[in-house]
Amino acid sequence: MKKTSYASLLLSLAVLSGIVAGCSGSGNSGSNNSEPAASGQPQSGEQTDKKIKLSFYNTIGYRQTTPMPALEQDPIRQMIEKDNNIDLEMTLGGENWKDKLNLLITSSQIPDIITFPDRASAVKYYDQGLLADLDEVLAQYPDLMASFDPTRLEPMKYKGKTIGVPASEGVGGVNGWWINTTWLKKLNLTEPTNPQELLEVMKAFTFDDPDGNNKNDTYGFVAMLPKDGSLGYSTAGPKGFQQIFWMFGVQPNFVDMKDGKVVVYNTDPKTKEALQFIKDMIDAKVVDPDWVTIDDGLKLDNKMYQGKVGVMVADWRRMEPADQQKMKETGGSTPEWKQIAPPKGPNGDQILDAKVFQQSLLGLSKEVLKDADKTKRAMEFIQYLYTSKEAYPYLSYGIKDKTFTETGGQFKLIDKSTYNEKEIEWRYNYAFVRKSDDSVYFDFKNPTVTNANQELNRSYLKDNNINPRIVDTDPMAQDRLKYVNEMMLKFVTGKEPLSNWDKYVKTLDDKFKQADAVAAYEQQLKDDGVMK
Repeated sequence: MKKTSYASLLLSLAVLSGIVAGCSGSGNSGSNNSEPAASGQPQSGEQTDKKIKLSFYNTIGYRQTTPMPALEQDPIRQMIEKDNNIDLEMTLGGENWKDKLNLLITSSQIPDIITFPDRASAVKYYDQGLLADLDEVLAQYPDLMASFDPTRLEPMKYKGKTIGVPASEGVGGVNGWWINTTWLKKLNLTEPTNPQELLEVMKAFTFDDPDGNNKNDTYGFVAMLPKDGSLGYSTAGPKGFQQIFWMFGVQPNFVDMKDGKVVVYNTDPKTKEALQFIKDMIDAKVVDPDWVTIDDGLKLDNKMYQGKVGVMVADWRRMEPADQQKMKETGGSTPEWKQIAPPKGPNGDQILDAKVFQQSLLGLSKEVLKDADKTKRAMEFIQYLYTSKEAYPYLSYGIKDKTFTETGGQFKLIDKSTYNEKEIEWRYNYAFVRKSDDSVYFDFKNPTVTNANQELNRSYLKDNNINPRIVDTDPMAQDRLKYVNEMMLKFVTGKEPLSNWDKYVKTLDDKFKQADAVAAYEQQLKDDGVMK
């Protein structure tokens, strides 16, 4: 459940409809003269058709505030233009991308290709007449469609129409259950497979001196409380207690659909079970008490580096050399940490997290579809971005022999300390095509272990096709969210007895109009075409 509604667009339907009926401007940047591809860059065969200028509105590059260089200083753009016989005019959206896009529209400079960092924004612009339906066009590019996982393509549909293709691939299975196996072996314990075993291991890690220093200074578990105050689903991401809730098959502030009906886990009886288990953990003093002040991931990571906690939820890369070095520098040792499968809950649920929902979207403006040649070239360019094996390393890794090397078809990033990265950070604005499991891009030093961790995590992800589509728009939304977060916190800390659960549910229904919220969710899902 998103915590805030998306801001209203600056343009009314009437204004935008009038604009898209006009001409698409060409802008005032870019070059009309193609430069030859840089030495060592991949090139395609000669093209005989005319060169076409394409405008590309980029909101998905990874360095949105870093200006792009001139053509002569940008070998990646030179490669793109030569391979596709285009003049590429790329505009970065930046933090105020909506304002910038609206200005382009009102100035009759509608971009040919437009990207959106989130699906909800793309849907709003589609409803206002900016984006084109792409089903007929995409049917002519089967290789492009085959390059995307079907689960990423489904969110690109809206009201039965395909309004774009997946832009940037989200990384799933990032965070997983980690356990300090050095402590586990010292105390002659086995990996926990259910809640009770987990609690017993946490108790041993807290009270049985697992680090052998004869001090009472270790804890079985550490979590965090983000600034929004949520114990469950939050924009802050996984943080420990979220995975405890999933162990019981639920998640606060998460909307789902079961048997064709909308389900809000905030009032699910299994949420009460999860709250009781978390309270048991806190009462048993196995949770590092600093959890109430840990409000970001860096503070949470530092607990692992200090070596005073035995179980936690953390990034799948924590056994990379850089993190091991931080453990040694911060805690004085490098314990053997291992990722394990999430413990199976009392109801048979074995869930780590929700799958990544495809948010970012790349589409075409309605205006460009009026020009068949430009449409064809735009689609060929898009297909090139996502399917060209020759271009992929340059788009994802940067400049050959500057930021990466190739030996026998194997690619490797060059140590950033050997060059001034700030001078070429702009290259990341092409890297949105990188694959989420690309160990070269992520520069893994221990790829066998790290890739295995991600594979393990991905096998316990829950389908997530409903919650990301929900936007809280009713006037009680923020007050209701605040009440839920406050009550969850009170329940686990004992400030509110769980015997008052039914009273809490009734308050949500009566005072905070939860039924109205559910009705709004149902209507949104019907409008989106995912609920009948």
